[in-house]
Amino acid sequence: MTDNVEAFYQLCDPVAMNDDEEEEDDEDEHGETLCGACGANYASDEFWICCDICEIWFHGKCVKITPAKAEHIKQYKCPACTNKRARP
Repeated sequence: MTDNVEAFYQLCDPVAMNDDEEEEDDEDEHGETLCGACGANYASDEFWICCDICEIWFHGKCVKITPAKAEHIKQYKCPACTNKRARP
């Protein structure tokens, strides 16, 4: 019985998941995600940022955004959305 309860908490508690399981879940969830700049597949060991306008994902390195810099961005606009001009 104790084994069942422990197994239940490991399944329901994300903190109980080990890093390998979290990385597999990330890669399963984002496996089809491609960088909007270079076209490479998602990898959980790289920093990614999503444009809040077009919702396309980018490697931080491709758009010159570090994790530290991203913490201070309230709304991220990718280069394409930044360059779009408002039309009268």
